[in-house]
Order: sequence, then C-alpha cells, then structure tokens
Amino acid sequence: MSANLPLQAKTCVLMFVKAPHPGKVKTRLGQTIGYDRAAKLYSYFAQDVLATVGQLPAAPLIFFAPDNARHEVMEWLMGRQYYPQQGRELGDRMSHAFNHCFDLGYDRALVVGSDSPDLPLSYLQTALEQLAAEQVVLGPSEDGGYYALGFTKRNYCPKVFQGIEWSTEKVRSQTLAILKHNNRPIYELPTWYDVDTLSELQRFYQQNSKHLKQGEQSKSMAYLSRHQHDIFERCRT
Repeated sequence: MSANLPLQAKTCVLMFVKAPHPGKVKTRLGQTIGYDRAAKLYSYFAQDVLATVGQLPAAPLIFFAPDNARHEVMEWLMGRQYYPQQGRELGDRMSHAFNHCFDLGYDRALVVGSDSPDLPLSYLQTALEQLAAEQVVLGPSEDGGYYALGFTKRNYCPKVFQGIEWSTEKVRSQTLAILKHNNRPIYELPTWYDVDTLSELQRFYQQNSKHLKQGEQSKSMAYLSRHQHDIFERCRT
C-alpha cells in the first residue's frame, strides 16, 4: 500500500473507541448521571474528537471494540477506515494497531483517545510537526495517563506497551521511563484532562460555555446545553 499513499497521507491518526453501549463506556460518569446519558455523551465525545482529527493532514483510522460492532461503529462514525481492536489488554491492542498502520505503509502514527472532547487542535498539529521531526510524541493527561502517543516507523518502540500498570496514575511515568531507557527522543505536549467524572464534566461545560456561541457548539456541548439542569443538579445532591 505504501507506494499508493499520497504524501499527505503518510501520517495517520488512530482513534480507539468502544461501541457506545450503556454500562460499557464511561461507567464512572454513569454512576452519577446514569448509564444511558453517559453512553450518549461518550458517543458525542468521540464524534467531537474525530471532527478535530478531521482537520489534520492525516488519515483517521478507527480501531473499535467489540470486534462484532463494525456496522454499528460505521453508522456512528461515518466515512472512515475501520479495524477491530486485537489483543486482551490495552497495551496489546495499541501495539497491534501501530504495527498494522506501519504495515499499511504509513510513516507516522498518532493514537488519540476519545475522553477529551475539547482537546485543542493546536496540540495535535504540534504532535504531527514533532513526528515529522522524528520525535516520539506523548500527550500527558492530568490523571497520570496520556491522551496521545505517536511514533514514526523508524522510532517505534513497542516495549512501551509491556509491563504498564494500565488505568493508574503510573502510566505516563512508566511510559517515559521505557522510552528514555531505549534512547528515544521525546517531545511532551501540554497536559490536558479527560472527562471521566461528574466534576470533570462540569469543568468541561463551564470552560466551553465561555467560548462557544450557540451556533458553534460541539455535539457534546449541544447535548449538555439541552440537559444541563438534569445532569448538573446531581452535583448538589
């Protein structure tokens, strides 16, 4: 495939998503606002991240779970390339995804999550610039994990997916330690936050309410604007 890729398509952005089923996504948020609302918000979060990714000179690739959800995910996130996630643990799934992208002929690959619906476009633009400069790119999140990780085919280090204590505050520090031990050049993006709890959701709403006019609202903000009273009333209970 490599010979057939145009120059601007030598870079891809990997999005990891789950089918937005209640009780299967955003479960911490679902414990406070209800699993149906949490799943609906998750569906909008991913659409908003994908809209941001779509502004980059890169090919968006969707890696989805479960592996029988292709049709559902295609209807939800329309017009992209879709691949089932493979592997038991997150590290195995990400390692497989990077290997697959490089096998397809891409020279640079950046994985982003769907937990940061207002992730600034400028952060991702910087990430692609640094990948072009042969840096390993890491976008740290406030909870100790990361919202983005990028490699070129030449500086790829699959060891960063081994021995990591996933879903803990140690993910970023352990990843950096492995990269440094393997002598990889590292560029860290600005820190950002995930929206996993009610307080983080309230922060997201308040920050974006200040800057967005009604006609410019993202899907996530439009949904929250319609249901803000019911959702945020729970903050006082």
